[in-house]
Parts: sequence; structure tokens; C-alpha cells
Amino acid sequence: MPRVRSLPLAFITLGVLVLAACSTEKDAFLNRTFHSLVSRDNGWFNANERLKETVANMEKRHTDDFDQVLPVFIYGTEEAAKAMAPELEKSIEKCAIIVDRHSMEFGGKEKNAWVDDAYFVLGKCHFYKRSYFDAERTFDFTARRYKGQNRQFDAKLWHARTAIQLEQYAKAQSILDELRNAKELPKRFPHDELSAIQADLDLHRGKVDDGIVNLERAVQIAERKKDKVRWSFILAQLYQLKGQEDRAIEQYGRVARMNPPYEIGFHAQIFQALALDRGNSKGIRQKLNRMLRDDKHRDHFDMIHYALAELDLKENKDSSAIVQLRASTMASTVDTRQKAKSFLKLADLYFDDKQYPDAQLYYDSTATLMAPEHTRYEEVTVRAEVLGDLVEQLNIIAREDSLQAFAALDTDEQERRVRRLIRDRQEEEDAREAAEAEARELPPALPAPVPGGGGGGDAGAWYFYNPMQIARGTAEFKKKWGNRPNEDNWRRKDKSGGAVLDLTEGDPEVDPDAPVASKDGDEPEWKKPESYLKDIPRDSASLQASNERVCEALYLSGMIYKEKLKDTDNAIESFEVLNNRFDDCRYTPEAHYQMYRIYLQKEKSGNFMDFGGSSSQAYANIILERWPDSEFARLVRNPDQLQADEVRHQAEVAAYEQLYQRFRDGSYVPVITGAEEVITTQPDNHLLAKYHLLKAMAVGGLHEMTAFRNALNAVVTTFPGTDEAKAAVDILANLDRQGLQQQAPQRSGPSFAPDAGEHYVVLLYPNSAGQITQATAKISDFNTAHFRTTPFEIKTSVFDAENQVIMIRLFDTKAKAMAYYDAFLANGEMLQGINDRNFPLFPISKGNYQQFYTSKDLDAYVNFFSANYLNAK
Repeated sequence: MPRVRSLPLAFITLGVLVLAACSTEKDAFLNRTFHSLVSRDNGWFNANERLKETVANMEKRHTDDFDQVLPVFIYGTEEAAKAMAPELEKSIEKCAIIVDRHSMEFGGKEKNAWVDDAYFVLGKCHFYKRSYFDAERTFDFTARRYKGQNRQFDAKLWHARTAIQLEQYAKAQSILDELRNAKELPKRFPHDELSAIQADLDLHRGKVDDGIVNLERAVQIAERKKDKVRWSFILAQLYQLKGQEDRAIEQYGRVARMNPPYEIGFHAQIFQALALDRGNSKGIRQKLNRMLRDDKHRDHFDMIHYALAELDLKENKDSSAIVQLRASTMASTVDTRQKAKSFLKLADLYFDDKQYPDAQLYYDSTATLMAPEHTRYEEVTVRAEVLGDLVEQLNIIAREDSLQAFAALDTDEQERRVRRLIRDRQEEEDAREAAEAEARELPPALPAPVPGGGGGGDAGAWYFYNPMQIARGTAEFKKKWGNRPNEDNWRRKDKSGGAVLDLTEGDPEVDPDAPVASKDGDEPEWKKPESYLKDIPRDSASLQASNERVCEALYLSGMIYKEKLKDTDNAIESFEVLNNRFDDCRYTPEAHYQMYRIYLQKEKSGNFMDFGGSSSQAYANIILERWPDSEFARLVRNPDQLQADEVRHQAEVAAYEQLYQRFRDGSYVPVITGAEEVITTQPDNHLLAKYHLLKAMAVGGLHEMTAFRNALNAVVTTFPGTDEAKAAVDILANLDRQGLQQQAPQRSGPSFAPDAGEHYVVLLYPNSAGQITQATAKISDFNTAHFRTTPFEIKTSVFDAENQVIMIRLFDTKAKAMAYYDAFLANGEMLQGINDRNFPLFPISKGNYQQFYTSKDLDAYVNFFSANYLNAK
């Protein structure tokens, strides 16, 4: 028999010792040493290094918004947290293993010195994942459970950071006070971090002065250069915010001399110029102009021009500032926020100077770039709209005046100008055709669509055949552009795209978007001289119509100046032009009355002096003489009548709202009776049209369809052109559509209900896409990488003849399902071939899934999902 060689005794002994040391139930030196080494080298070190690397990458990709005071600490965005989640989950798993397998607690004391370090890393991972409640519990437990160990005070600092993120400011202050009042702190305690966290808390609470004091201390004792530079820059921003320009300029200079990262160094120099409020700007101008000659600043030339414009404005050089701001918008490359700032500054300058057409252009441009959460977004959009209405009226005046002036020219001069217009248009068309031909020679900008794999089952082969992608795209469009009408040229005020042809000037403006082909299709309209002459007023009737348009535009522009822009000077000018030009047009009485009201208000202010014979009494006399029986004469005779009318109007509004509320409560018969009483007894009620419509709606509430239609038709005929009449027309059209639908066979669809509780995430996988097992394997790998600590179950089943269902379950809440849905769509690597093929994907509640699976009505659920999930985000 062959001899069996026995293992050496030393190896057997070592093995026995290792097995004995693996136990956490025995408080022996060998056991403590073994578990400490394994915890430190196999667990904590790798987890901590991965955490540090992940956070460093996040900070490297972070982009600061220099329009705001920078955050004291960089924690990343929600998107960054999702991107970090896979790596942080790996660190969490390693720390959890340390806690579960290597904790050695005896007599209420932890014998493994690395367990508290593992908990600390675990808490930071939760913090950067934005799981703040988990982070708070972890830091609080670490600080209380491991008193006297090295992570006790670090955990308290991060507990305070977490409380700030949760807006638990009182708790954060209590923790910081406890640390500050501690009798003894470790030698390596980060006092600079303590001061910086206190400053961060002060700024979150709006205590800027206290924040400055604490940040000054943090800068003085900062140990890391990165922290010192950032906190120094924030300190300069706070000085500037508090109006301490000299200290801000000095502090920005210090930052620039610290050899900071490029963005902070560049903005320090720019903000140094913006902080200059007085004194000689020559040195700063020279520095900014040198920066304009350095190509490394090319992407920031727009900001440099903006800073030069600010210097010009502080020195009252408005024309030079406008040149610099225009240069800023032209130099803009990647920074849309800066471009919006430059547009806005130009708009404000023109608005303050009452150059409203230019202001409207720049407010409109600002509105297309400005984020909806900007503090001035609503103001900008309102001004753009109001000025757009004003410019529309001014364009009507300019166009009609130029047409009338053209009509006054002799025939030869008219023909000469038309020939010049056609020639200029031909040059533009030639240039456009050349540009289009050049563009066709370029390679395609978009990749070819992904092949669908054949067969009718691949419903996602083309974007516009996929209802899920349409829903997503609609939600993204609304998020970026808001609610826009479905029409051509939706970003333009003038939907036709046309420009007013100034036929009286030597270099007329040409409309490049005018119709190219005539109705006959033989020759473009713009080549036909008669097309330029069709709107010329050639007889008294057309001239009268042109004058009526001018009269109306003058009055409407005057009212915009007076009521919306509070610009009485331009309002007076518009009304005076109307009164002097048109002795008796439709708006002549109104214009005189508005002049009466303007001067009456001026006289009441106490600082009005009449130098030109204009006064409220002068206009009152004209009104009483020319229109003695008018409503305006009644108001002139009794100036307080307008206020009385306003009181009466308010009472009428209150009465109507009370009756309308009864309508909403379903009390239709009392509403009909009340509306009929007002209609009969109050023929002068300014809400009479609304009462007629309300009565009609109440009749409809009683399901008397014939009477309902008759009441709606009465609104249309009695109050034509009003909003109420338009509403009645829309209701009648809807009733007609419903009638057609009732004649057609009706199909009852599923009734989905909103639910914030338990959810699945469902993917419809076409049979034509290949083996479903490959897809489920990829999804499983994705779940393991990104949601390592969250148990998921993946189920598959047949949906119909062409599709299968992949169900990922179970999510406790709708919010968690949507977070998974967003992460699933955002992944560009592990889920390639699944989330980029436009397969229907959506979260769905347990109750709704039963109806969906039974009905197989994908379109119905997609509409429900779009309205209740995507649009609600």
C-alpha cells in the first residue's frame, strides 16, 4: 500500500488557531486581532477608498452656479446621487459585512475598533445617496453607541450636516453647540470643518452676518487648500452680498492669488470687476481686456463683456454698455444662463429708456432661455407678453402709415420700389438655396434608427409609433417649454413669420417666410408685382378702413402705456396723436376721456403745473360740448361716479360668485331662478353675459338637452364675440361630438385609479426582440449593481400573441417605483438593447395592473401614466 503523507503539525496547528480566531464569541487577543485585521484590510479600507473615489469623481463633475452664493460643501444633485448609487452600494455591502460578521461586543463594549469606522462609512454612503433619514439614524447611533472611540465626534459632525439637509436647523445647532462646549476634543478634531458647518447652517437660516464670522474662522484655520480656496471665494461673495464692496474686492484678489481651479479663479477676477462701485476702473478694465485676448477664456468671453458693461453702467456710459452686452450675447458659446443675463440686462435698459420694441425683443429672448424657477421669470414673461401686444399695435400703425404713404407716390415710383423689392427677395432666395445645397452635402447629424427586428410585434420601431415615447417626450417638452399651443412657429409672437414691408424706404425689409408658390403653382407670389400692391388703399373706402385700423391701434397702445406700463407720457402722446389726426373716429371720445382721467390724476397728485393749456377741465369741456349725452359726459359731470361704479361692479361680482358656487354645489333649479331674476331686473349688470351662460349650464345640469342647446344658442346670438359666446360655441360643438359618439358602438375601457402604495415596474418585451432570458439577465445584473441592498423579484409571463411581460417587483411606494424607472431609463451601458429600443416601460400599482393585464389596453394606461406620473413630476 502506498503511504499517505500527513500534513506537518505546524500547518495543522495554524489551521486550528485560525478556526478558533474566527469566532466572535470569545474575547481573546487572537480573536480580537483577527477580526480587527480582517475588518480593516478586507472591509473598511476598500469601502472607504471606494467612497472617497466616488465622492471625488462627483465633486470633479460638479458644476457650480456662480450666479448664486456657492454652497459651502459639494453634495451633488439627485442625478449625481443616482450615478453614485452602484459604487456606494458596494461600500455599504462591505461595511454591513463588517458589522454582521466581525462585531465583538462583550460587557456592552465593542472590542473590534473598526466597527465604528464601518458605521461611519455606512452613514456617509447613505448621505451621498440622499437617503438622509438612514444617514441620520446611522450617525446618531454611531455617536451614542461608540462613545470614546475615534468616530464619535466625526459622526456628530456629519449628523449636523444631515440635519441641515433635512432642514432640522434647531437639531443641527444643538449638535454643533454640544461639540463646541465639549470639555475635551481629540487632537486631530477638524475645527475648520466645525466652523464651516456652522457657517453653512447660518446661511441656510438666513443669518448672513453670523455666517461671515464663522466662515472667516474656517478660512483662517483651513487645513486643505481646496477648502480654503472655496470658502475664501464664498466669503468674498458674502461681502459683496452685504454691500461691503471694498472687502469683497480685496477678498476676490486673495482668491485669485491662491492659484485656484480655473473656474473659481476666473470668476474671482470677473466678480472683482462687478464689485467695483466707485473709484478708478482703469486697472480692472485693462485686466478684463487682456482676458479677452486670451483664448483659454473663449467660452467665458460673454461674461467678460458683461463685466465691462457693468463697469460702463456704473460710470453712466449706457451706450457703451449696450455695445458690450450685445457683444456678450454674440460671444456666448455654452453658458445659456449668462446669455439670459445679458439679454435681460439689455431688455431692462431699453425698458427703462422706454424703447419698448427693442425691450420686447430682448425680454422675449430672455424668456426662452430663463429657467422657470428664476425669481424674475414671471415678470419677464409678463413684460414680454405686454410689450408684444404693444409692438403689435405699433406695427399696425407703421404698416398702415407706410401703405398710405406708398399710395400717395406716383405710379412710376411705385413700380420702381416694387422692382427693388423683387430683386432683393431674389438675392435672398438664391442665398438660401445655396445654403440648403451646402447643408445637403454634410453628413447626417442623427444616427439611423435601430432596426426593429421585423414583424408587427416591434411597436417601438419608430418613435412616433410608440405611445410611451410620445408621453415621455411630451413631459420633457412641457418641462422645458411649458404649455404651448400645437401650431407652427410656436416660439414666435408673429405666427405668420412675416415682417412689415416698409414700402416708403430705400432699403425695405423683406419677409423670407412669405408664400413661395401662387395658387396656380406657375410662379412664386413674391415675383408678381401685383402681390405687393394688393393692400395699398386706392379708394376712399379702403383709406377709411386703413384709418380705422390706425385709430384703434393708437387707442389700444395708449391704454397699454397707461394701464399696463404706467407710462403716462407715452400714453398722452398716443391719445394726442389720435385726437389730432382723427376728428371723429370710433375711439375719439374714449381718447378724450382717457386724457381727462390722466390730467385729473396729475392734478390730484399736487405737483402738476399746466404750461400748455392741457388740463382735466379742458378735456371735460370738449367731452361735454361734443358728446353731451354719452357715458363719458355722465362720468365727467360726476367724477365720483367712476368709483361708485367700481363699488357696484364689486358687489355684482360678489353676487355672481355666490350664485356660481351654488351651481358648483349642484343646486341647479335655484341657480336658474336666481340668474333669471338678475337678467330680468338688472339689464345694466356688467356680468349679464355670464349670467346667461350660467343659466344655460344649470339647465344642462338638469339633463334637459333641448333646453340646454336653446339656452346656449341664445348666449351666442345675444352676446356675439364675447368670451361667453365662444364658450357656448365650444360646448355646442362638444355636444355634437358626443352625439356622434353615442351613435357609434361604445367600448368600455379600464378605469385606472391613482395609488401611491405598492407598485410594480413593467416592461413589455416583444417576441421579435429575441430571447427574454437575455433581457431578464441584464435587468438582474443592473439591479445587483445599482440596488444591491434592495431585494427585487423578476417575473415573466405572456401578455398577448406578440409580447411578453417582464415584471420587477415589489416597490413599497409609487415614489420608489418612479426612482427605479428613472434609473432604468438613464442607464446607458448595462441595459443597452433594452431601454434604448422604445419598449413600453412604466410603473403600475398592483390594483391597476390587474385591470391592465385583463384589458390589454396599452394606450389607455399610457395616457393615465402620462397624466398621473410623468406630468406630475
